Amino acid sequence: MSTTLNVRDLVKTYGSGESAVHAVRGVSFAADPGEFLAIVGPSGSGKTTLLAMIGGLLTPTAGSIEVNGRDIATLSKRDQAAYRRSTVGYVFQANNLVPYLTARENLLVISAIGGLPRAEAARRADQLLEELGLAKRAGALATELSGGERQRVAIARALMNSPRLVLVDEPTASLDSARGKQVVESLIAEVKGRNVLGIMVTHDPDMAAMADRILAMHDGELREEPVRAAAAR
Repeated sequence: MSTTLNVRDLVKTYGSGESAVHAVRGVSFAADPGEFLAIVGPSGSGKTTLLAMIGGLLTPTAGSIEVNGRDIATLSKRDQAAYRRSTVGYVFQANNLVPYLTARENLLVISAIGGLPRAEAARRADQLLEELGLAKRAGALATELSGGERQRVAIARALMNSPRLVLVDEPTASLDSARGKQVVESLIAEVKGRNVLGIMVTHDPDMAAMADRILAMHDGELREEPVRAAAAR
């Protein structure tokens, strides 16, 4: 099943009164399976907070996040955890690989949490590592991988349980432009090849220009930009 996302009037406020911080202010947008979106904006603009709410890591103050018609903003903690397990693949800026495990073992740990049978998990891990050009590095410890390799392992790990929504936070922040481009190209290929929805937060206009659509955030508000305009900034 593919995933359609519809965000309506989304608000996230921390604190109250004069000290309140309005991280996200009335954000609305929609996206369909097979799309790869980039969310851009300066530090503190609310883009990571928006991604975390879509991923079920934060609960909105107001508004709705409909995933296939189901408002995840109203889910219980238990149901949010089930949503994250079954629907979302998350790639964090710090790839969060387990350092004393190999690339392959980092994938298998996630499949065990998701309940995938061992033989099927092994086949899927090997397939993803092959697709992402990491087959020869499957037995390398996470600490032995380059920055670009670690990010590609993180992408493979996010795809292990066949998520329908792939969320990526600053995947190229610690990489040079060539390796960053390689990582984003791999990510886009996986999103398109599986007809899932991908959303990437990035500060890099060149990486954003590779997306189908660009959503720009400033002071918690969002607008859509032409891809060419972001690339030219």
